[in-house]
Order: sequence, then structure tokens, then C-alpha cells
Amino acid sequence: MTVCGRCARYGSGDWDPRQAQIPMQRSRPAQPRRPRNDLEAAETLELVENYGELIRKKRQKMKISVEDFSRMISEKESVVKKLEQEELMPSSKLITKIRRALNIKLLERGEAPSRVQMATKASGARTLGDIMKLTQTDEDKDEE
Repeated sequence: MTVCGRCARYGSGDWDPRQAQIPMQRSRPAQPRRPRNDLEAAETLELVENYGELIRKKRQKMKISVEDFSRMISEKESVVKKLEQEELMPSSKLITKIRRALNIKLLERGEAPSRVQMATKASGARTLGDIMKLTQTDEDKDEE
């Protein structure tokens, strides 16, 4: 590299690109495989059956009202009521809030047909995508 005299005083003239140091990479010890994203993690975990009843019983056992519990998890009372009636599929964030507040596990590993699958977002109503998935699974069952 060619530089002016004023700039040359900040460097040394002994640099050679062939002698540049290459940092050595250390090998990491093998770690158990973690899910690459939230979707992959959600596929391996399922929401337990009767999650609404489980939430309600634990809340009542701790003598916490719906209003107080909704404040504890920073959600609306209607969300808590819908969860307890199993009209709402909780998101992973909501499941985490409930787990911390009530100290209960709402997710289990495995694929059992009797369990309800966890939703990626909390939603009260069905979307067009949900309907399409349902019709596709019904068609697949009919073909068998």
C-alpha cells in the first residue's frame, strides 16, 4: 500500500501479507441438539390435555382470583377466562407466563393423538389457513 509521508509515520513498513496471522479455531465439545427455531421446538412439545382445568384448579388452590391472576401474567381477564374454558390456545409466551406464575407444566414431549397441539399464536377464532389445514388432513384421512 502506498501512503503519504504524514500517514506513513502511523504504521510500520515491515508488514507482509504472507505473514498475516490466522487465528486458530478451537473445537467445541459436542452439545445436545437444540431446536433451530420456535416452529421446530413447537413440533416436539404438545399442550397437555385439560390445560384449562389444570390452570383453574391451581389458581383456585393458591386462592388467586381471575382478576389478580390476569394482573400477575399481564393479560386481560377475558384471556384467562378463555384459557380456563379451553376456548383459547395459548402462545409459547403465555405458556411461559402461566408456568412461572402457577409453577405448573403445560407442555409435554411426545406425539399422542389424545393431546391438543400447542398453537404458535394465541387466537380465539379460526383463520383461513387453519381451515385449509383441517380440510387437507381430512382429505388425507379419507384417502387412507
